[in-house]
Amino acid sequence: MTTRRTLRAILVAASLAATCAVAAEVPGGDFAQLSSQYAGWAGGKSNADSLVGGMRSGGSITLVTTGVGRSVSIAGFTPSAPMTYGQISSALAGARQSLNRLGISNPSAEQIQAALIGGDIEVASGASRQVAGVIVPRG
Repeated sequence: MTTRRTLRAILVAASLAATCAVAAEVPGGDFAQLSSQYAGWAGGKSNADSLVGGMRSGGSITLVTTGVGRSVSIAGFTPSAPMTYGQISSALAGARQSLNRLGISNPSAEQIQAALIGGDIEVASGASRQVAGVIVPRG
Protein backbone atom coordinates (compact mmCIF):
# COMPACT_ATOMS: atom_id res chain seq x y z
CA MET A 1 0.00 0.00 0.00
CA THR A 2 2.83 2.41 0.85
CA THR A 3 4.51 1.63 -2.45
CA ARG A 4 1.34 2.57 -4.33
CA ARG A 5 1.06 5.87 -2.46
CA THR A 6 4.71 6.62 -3.09
CA LEU A 7 4.35 5.81 -6.78
CA ARG A 8 1.19 7.93 -6.99
CA ALA A 9 2.95 10.83 -5.26
CA ILE A 10 5.88 10.56 -7.66
CA LEU A 11 3.55 10.56 -10.68
CA VAL A 12 1.62 13.57 -9.37
CA ALA A 13 4.88 15.44 -8.67
CA ALA A 14 6.20 14.63 -12.15
CA SER A 15 2.96 15.78 -13.72
CA LEU A 16 3.04 19.04 -11.77
CA ALA A 17 6.68 19.60 -12.69
CA ALA A 18 5.90 19.11 -16.38
CA THR A 19 2.95 21.51 -16.15
CA CYS A 20 5.11 24.12 -14.41
CA ALA A 21 7.82 23.74 -17.07
CA VAL A 22 5.32 24.39 -19.85
CA ALA A 23 3.88 27.37 -17.97
CA ALA A 24 7.40 28.74 -17.47
CA GLU A 25 8.10 28.45 -21.20
CA VAL A 26 5.12 30.63 -22.13
CA PRO A 27 4.69 33.16 -19.31
CA GLY A 28 1.47 35.10 -19.53
CA GLY A 29 0.65 33.66 -22.96
CA ASP A 30 3.30 35.85 -24.65
CA PHE A 31 3.66 33.43 -27.58
CA ALA A 32 -0.03 33.58 -28.46
CA GLN A 33 -0.20 37.31 -27.86
CA LEU A 34 2.79 38.12 -30.11
CA SER A 35 1.70 35.68 -32.80
CA SER A 36 -1.78 37.17 -32.84
CA GLN A 37 -0.44 40.73 -32.86
CA TYR A 38 1.77 40.13 -35.92
CA ALA A 39 -0.30 37.57 -37.88
CA GLY A 40 -1.82 40.17 -40.23
CA TRP A 41 1.50 41.86 -40.89
CA ALA A 42 3.42 38.59 -41.33
CA GLY A 43 1.01 37.18 -43.89
CA GLY A 44 -0.90 34.81 -41.62
CA LYS A 45 -0.89 32.89 -38.37
CA SER A 46 1.53 30.21 -39.57
CA ASN A 47 4.13 32.87 -40.47
CA ALA A 48 3.64 34.67 -37.16
CA ASP A 49 3.94 31.36 -35.28
CA SER A 50 7.12 30.55 -37.20
CA LEU A 51 8.60 33.98 -36.42
CA VAL A 52 7.80 33.94 -32.70
CA GLY A 53 8.62 30.25 -32.25
CA GLY A 54 11.89 30.41 -34.18
CA MET A 55 13.08 33.57 -32.45
CA ARG A 56 12.12 32.17 -29.04
CA SER A 57 13.92 28.86 -29.58
CA GLY A 58 16.73 30.05 -31.84
CA GLY A 59 15.43 27.59 -34.45
CA SER A 60 14.81 27.97 -38.15
CA ILE A 61 12.08 30.29 -39.43
CA THR A 62 10.25 29.78 -42.71
CA LEU A 63 7.92 32.39 -44.17
CA VAL A 64 5.57 31.99 -47.13
CA THR A 65 3.41 34.81 -48.44
CA THR A 66 1.13 35.19 -51.44
CA GLY A 67 1.18 38.46 -53.32
CA VAL A 68 -0.45 40.11 -56.30
CA GLY A 69 -1.41 37.68 -59.04
CA ARG A 70 -0.89 34.75 -56.65
CA SER A 71 2.87 35.24 -56.68
CA VAL A 72 4.50 33.29 -53.86
CA SER A 73 7.34 34.63 -51.74
CA ILE A 74 9.38 32.20 -49.62
CA ALA A 75 12.13 33.15 -47.18
CA GLY A 76 13.90 31.55 -44.27
CA PHE A 77 16.59 32.21 -41.72
CA THR A 78 17.76 31.14 -38.27
CA PRO A 79 18.42 33.61 -35.44
CA SER A 80 21.86 33.42 -33.86
CA ALA A 81 20.43 32.64 -30.42
CA PRO A 82 17.13 32.21 -28.57
CA MET A 83 15.40 35.48 -27.72
CA THR A 84 13.15 36.59 -24.87
CA TYR A 85 9.58 37.61 -25.62
CA GLY A 86 10.56 41.23 -24.99
CA GLN A 87 13.37 40.97 -27.55
CA ILE A 88 11.02 39.31 -30.04
CA SER A 89 8.43 42.06 -29.55
CA SER A 90 11.07 44.76 -30.09
CA ALA A 91 12.51 43.02 -33.16
CA LEU A 92 9.13 42.58 -34.84
CA ALA A 93 8.09 46.15 -34.01
CA GLY A 94 11.39 47.45 -35.43
CA ALA A 95 11.04 45.40 -38.60
CA ARG A 96 7.47 46.58 -39.12
CA GLN A 97 8.52 50.23 -38.58
CA SER A 98 11.41 49.86 -41.00
CA LEU A 99 9.11 48.53 -43.70
CA ASN A 100 6.43 51.15 -42.96
CA ARG A 101 9.04 53.89 -43.50
CA LEU A 102 9.61 52.43 -46.95
CA GLY A 103 5.87 52.47 -47.66
CA ILE A 104 5.45 48.70 -47.20
CA SER A 105 2.53 47.72 -44.98
CA ASN A 106 1.81 44.29 -46.49
CA PRO A 107 5.30 42.80 -46.85
CA SER A 108 6.40 39.71 -48.72
CA ALA A 109 8.32 36.94 -46.98
CA GLU A 110 11.60 38.29 -48.44
CA GLN A 111 10.84 41.81 -47.23
CA ILE A 112 10.12 40.57 -43.70
CA GLN A 113 13.35 38.57 -43.75
CA ALA A 114 15.39 41.57 -44.93
CA ALA A 115 13.79 43.85 -42.32
CA LEU A 116 14.72 41.35 -39.61
CA ILE A 117 18.23 40.23 -40.63
CA GLY A 118 19.23 42.91 -43.15
CA GLY A 119 19.35 42.95 -46.89
CA ASP A 120 17.92 44.59 -49.99
CA ILE A 121 14.24 45.45 -50.20
CA GLU A 122 12.48 46.35 -53.41
CA VAL A 123 10.15 49.31 -52.90
CA ALA A 124 7.05 50.25 -54.92
CA SER A 125 9.06 52.34 -57.41
CA GLY A 126 11.12 49.27 -58.26
CA ALA A 127 14.23 50.69 -56.62
CA SER A 128 16.20 48.62 -54.14
CA ARG A 129 16.90 49.83 -50.61
CA GLN A 130 19.43 48.36 -48.20
CA VAL A 131 18.17 47.83 -44.62
CA ALA A 132 20.32 46.94 -41.64
CA GLY A 133 17.99 44.46 -39.94
CA VAL A 134 17.21 44.19 -36.25
CA ILE A 135 18.49 40.71 -35.33
CA VAL A 136 21.62 38.73 -36.10
CA PRO A 137 21.12 35.54 -38.13
CA ARG A 138 23.05 32.35 -37.47
CA GLY A 139 26.04 31.81 -39.72
